[in-house]
Amino acid sequence: MIDVHISLMLPELEKGVEPDRGPTVVSKLQLMLNQRRSYPTLVVDGDFGPKTESSVKHYQQNENLTVDGVVGQETWTSLLTRWLLDSEPG
Repeated sequence: MIDVHISLMLPELEKGVEPDRGPTVVSKLQLMLNQRRSYPTLVVDGDFGPKTESSVKHYQQNENLTVDGVVGQETWTSLLTRWLLDSEPG
């Protein structure tokens, strides 16, 4: 297996903050959380509200991350790694 390192600039997301890229990046976050079966299951609406925050905290707790409801580097790295490893080739 080849070790690949990718550097991405992703916004820090938290409840009530609208990222520069708007709701699109929050929608992608919600899709990834739903794929990881985080609770509660989210309506993908691009709004980082209380349910999204709760789902982020649930994911963070299950992954032994800092449970703060903020999607920063640690949480993004975990989500993206899981998403890539679970994606089927092709």
